[in-house]
Amino acid sequence: RDSGKPKVDALLGEVMTTCEKIRCINFNGEAWLKPSPRPVGPMMAHKRAYVEYVPFGVLGVIAPWNYPFHNMLNHVISGIFSGNAVVSKVSEHTSWSSTYFGSICRMALEINGHDPDLVQTVTGFGEAGAALVACEDVDKIIFTGSPGVGRRVMEGASKHLKPVILELGGKDPMVFCDDVKIDDVVPWAMRGCFQNCGQNCCGVERLFVYESIQQEFIDAVLPKVRALRQGIPLQTCGSDGDVDCGAMVMEGQIAIIQALVDDAVAKGATLHCGGRRNPRVSGQFYEPTLISGITSNMRLSREEVFGPIMTIIAVPSDDDDECVRLVNDCSFGLGSSVYSSSQARGMKIGKQIRSGMFTVNDFGVNYLIQSLPFGGVNESGFGRFAGPEGLRACCLERSIVEDRLPGIRTVIPSPIDYPIRKEQGLPFGMALIQLFYDESLIGKIKGIFGLIKHG
Repeated sequence: RDSGKPKVDALLGEVMTTCEKIRCINFNGEAWLKPSPRPVGPMMAHKRAYVEYVPFGVLGVIAPWNYPFHNMLNHVISGIFSGNAVVSKVSEHTSWSSTYFGSICRMALEINGHDPDLVQTVTGFGEAGAALVACEDVDKIIFTGSPGVGRRVMEGASKHLKPVILELGGKDPMVFCDDVKIDDVVPWAMRGCFQNCGQNCCGVERLFVYESIQQEFIDAVLPKVRALRQGIPLQTCGSDGDVDCGAMVMEGQIAIIQALVDDAVAKGATLHCGGRRNPRVSGQFYEPTLISGITSNMRLSREEVFGPIMTIIAVPSDDDDECVRLVNDCSFGLGSSVYSSSQARGMKIGKQIRSGMFTVNDFGVNYLIQSLPFGGVNESGFGRFAGPEGLRACCLERSIVEDRLPGIRTVIPSPIDYPIRKEQGLPFGMALIQLFYDESLIGKIKGIFGLIKHG
């Protein structure tokens, strides 16, 4: 009701991912937060060194509107498991549901004997998010949203030297090499482009199809795009709820999408279907769209769409190197996927793509493997959530050194103790370095004699 997504999309994108997050954290979280032993060198062999993960205190989460349930609980789960309190500023576009989602968190805490006030929900506009960033009681900010707003969050946090994690969306590529079976890859293109009506940070926004199979692919996928049912996803809203594509969460997003499509068509792109606000449905609906002939001078190839648009870019001469160049000609770098009958070929291409995540012959499974860190590079932001990296990011990493055996401690040799005796201190220090770091046995022996002589 709040985000306009069909029930299946809500089930897969909101509920299932959150259940997997809970399962993964419950099963692995304690091990990920155990002190991490670190090796010591020969000079410090009498010491034990490790890193411990200490809760920051209060995490401030600024959550987006595309998946209001998961984007809120995702960080609440990690935050409270790692010992923090969590304050979530939810999007003003999906505030209605946040009250119910917040009550789930509070009830779960209370039933398990914890203070329900550990989790708080804040509603409001940009000013509320800015206040959360500036609040001296908030120790770290986790932000998901656009690069423009992310920069403002980072700027606000910098005034307080407050650490941030920024997940700023993407322009994810999906590559179909010339050796794929068209019938096998069409469902992945459909899921990648049209799940949640294209409102996905790691949705497919650029579909690279090798030139020799492009027309065959368009012929196969076009009827499926045209057949997508769009409408109100809930029966209680006057619909039968039997739809594939729901609504755009924001009215203003429709104008953004239209401008990008119009720019591409004006510059020579081919519009196969869609490309307009849906005239048959009342509300914030943009028709599922298929467009090809996209080139690098079109805004559609570079700017995040966040809508139900399948954008096809041809890979000339079926050239793998040219494919990599085209894919990397983009300021975003969140996720990526490559399909080929040869996994080795797909991996070779994928490892050259500059992105935070990559899958070969699959799509979206990174998010169902919650042991993997989630995040990107460049305009897609920095920092990670999920996996041990994400859970530990909720903590201060504190380096600890202690004696390995009782009674054996570090002492300062007299030649280098203050006040330093110049005639002994320098040659003693040189001999010490020679003993531990000279690569030859003779050099180490000389170091020993140097220590004896000058000690």
